[in-house]
Parts: sequence; structure tokens; C-alpha cells
Amino acid sequence: MEKDADLSGMKILVVEDNFLIADVLCEALRGCGCEVVGPAQNVERGEDLVEQAAIDDGRLTGALLDVNLNGQTSFPLASKLRELGVPFIFLTGYGEQGTVPDQFKAARRIAKPYDFDELARLIRTEF
Repeated sequence: MEKDADLSGMKILVVEDNFLIADVLCEALRGCGCEVVGPAQNVERGEDLVEQAAIDDGRLTGALLDVNLNGQTSFPLASKLRELGVPFIFLTGYGEQGTVPDQFKAARRIAKPYDFDELARLIRTEF
């Protein structure tokens, strides 16, 4: 992410099933001052982390959700986050025309491989 990307004070959940991508993403976020929750490799672990964050201090600034988690979608977790008022951005390898249910058509998406500077700008504006 850009050197000047200051995301200090943000607590961001990362849900990504590819270990290497998750590791790079988490390091980039930490480098910008974020507190990273996760990464989670599936919906169930993501839900556990959301519940734990609520117990710990009740706040997540936002979440980055890979759409496809080893054949399972992250849409159930996105629904839970929406209910809690936590903004999220979908990370997808499917581009803009990917298979996103109608209730999430307006949700922000960034296509893989993503530009970290663009991702930092989206985080600042969406979260």
C-alpha cells in the first residue's frame, strides 16, 4: 500500500482462503497502522472472529471478504456484518460481473490481483 496510507486506528477483519494472499494483505494493512483481525480461511472462522471482536471491545471498522472461500461463498458472513452495521469490501477474482447476489450488488468490490493503493483508498472511503 502507498507509503502515506494512514489507516491507523482501524480494526479490519480479513477473510481470505489463500494463505499467501492473506499474509501479504495482513502485512500491508499492519504497515498502514491497522489492527488486523484474522485472517480467517472460511465463513465459520470469520463468524467466530466477529463474535470475539464484539466480546473484546464491540467494534470492527470493516472487513475484507474473499468471495470464494474454497468453494464456499462469504455471503453469509457479509449478511451478518451488514446486520451488525460493519462495512465490507469483497475481494474477488471474478471481476465486476461476478456472481454476486442481488442484495450485495451495490457492495464495493475489488478484483484480484488488486492494487494495494486502490484498496487503501477504498478502505478510507468505505470504512
